[in-house]
Amino acid sequence: MLAARLHGPGDLRLEDLPCPKPGPGEVVLRVERALTCTTDLKIFRQGSHPALGPLPSPFGHEVAGVVAAVGEGVESVAVGQRVTLGNSAPCGRCGYCRQARFSLCTDIVFFFGAFAQYARVPARVVELNLYPIPAGLPAAHAALVEPLACALRAVDLAGVGAGTGVLVLGGGALGLMLARVARLRGARVGVVDWHPERLAVARRLGTDFTLSSADLGSQAFGEGPDVVFEAVGRPEAWEEAVQLVRPGGLVVFFGGCPPGTRACFDTGRVHYKELALRGAFHHHPTHVRQALGLIASGAIPPEIFISGEVPLRRLTEALELMAARRGLKYAVNPWAE
Repeated sequence: MLAARLHGPGDLRLEDLPCPKPGPGEVVLRVERALTCTTDLKIFRQGSHPALGPLPSPFGHEVAGVVAAVGEGVESVAVGQRVTLGNSAPCGRCGYCRQARFSLCTDIVFFFGAFAQYARVPARVVELNLYPIPAGLPAAHAALVEPLACALRAVDLAGVGAGTGVLVLGGGALGLMLARVARLRGARVGVVDWHPERLAVARRLGTDFTLSSADLGSQAFGEGPDVVFEAVGRPEAWEEAVQLVRPGGLVVFFGGCPPGTRACFDTGRVHYKELALRGAFHHHPTHVRQALGLIASGAIPPEIFISGEVPLRRLTEALELMAARRGLKYAVNPWAE
């Protein structure tokens, strides 16, 4: 089979590998579509990620496909069934899992290998985070559940509800998902981005206003927004988010910055204005289930987030297009020439 493997920073190779075979509890998918995301782009550039295994490593984690083979003991799905998945599964036993903080699980299992013709899904993911695709839902749309689940969890952590003033810094795919989910919760939502085409998408998703200047975004909420989501992934954007939120407000650091970077905050503002600052990483299985329901119902329009389709052989090109801000996400078809 053809599969993409990462060998180091910027070193992504398309290789001819043996088709995987499922072990006990595992499933092998015939991949219909896999989606690119900014995390893939970061991993491609850096050659590393906290969830990535040793190099050379399978690559890609947003996927939908058809069950091609099942391992011993698998009864939840059958060969020929179309499925999608969340790309991880917690252990359920560690201290964090007992507190339902599954994204901090000390023995979490991750799935990588979506950018291939066939992909093996770990047994624990099969058990906890593998889902049938509703009839008629395109594979590329079903694969969107993983990033949407991350956005759903972040909005849950922020306690966003009716009347909450929300400002999202960054109009990439995940920033736009944050905005859409917050709007569905009844929040008043603004999106800040420098790119007019991304702001146009934000308006299509129902945001209340869009701006190219974060300062104007803060002023639109009077004292400032109740919640600021940083969805850029740069230290300067983290710092800006802290300056924009209202007194007593919450900043959610959603965008992951490059390893080793630092951000500096006005300690007086954080202390005397009683700001709450928190990180938000990953998702829980419950959010993946919610995401699939929102996509299937049409509440989240998947086609807005997918800028085009490319064959697996053009995966690097798709990542470069994303780096150049030419598109939000690309659907990768491993069977196309």
